[in-house]
Amino acid sequence: MKKYIVIFLFFFLLLNNLFITPSFAQVINLKEGLYKASDLNLPTNKLHTIQNNSPSEYVFFMIFDSNQIAQQLMQLNPQSEKYTLTPLDTGYQMLIVTNGEVTID
Repeated sequence: MKKYIVIFLFFFLLLNNLFITPSFAQVINLKEGLYKASDLNLPTNKLHTIQNNSPSEYVFFMIFDSNQIAQQLMQLNPQSEKYTLTPLDTGYQMLIVTNGEVTID
């Protein structure tokens, strides 16, 4: 009887793990430049986060809407924590000024 219970539990756990689909956020590493949200394939109207990965460089980050009006301005310290960005819309652009690298996810 114990043998059947162990076999049943083994197959039950095996079947449950077969249907689990891992979902990973799209992580993008960016250097200095001007980027369009549409070129980066970032979903619109979704919250994204930004983080400065550089150990010694500061980052100045700006988001502009389609009318070239600044929507968000940030200065990120070296090795910063993650900060939430305003939801991006079609036509939004991002300006990154740094010698390091930032991560957007």
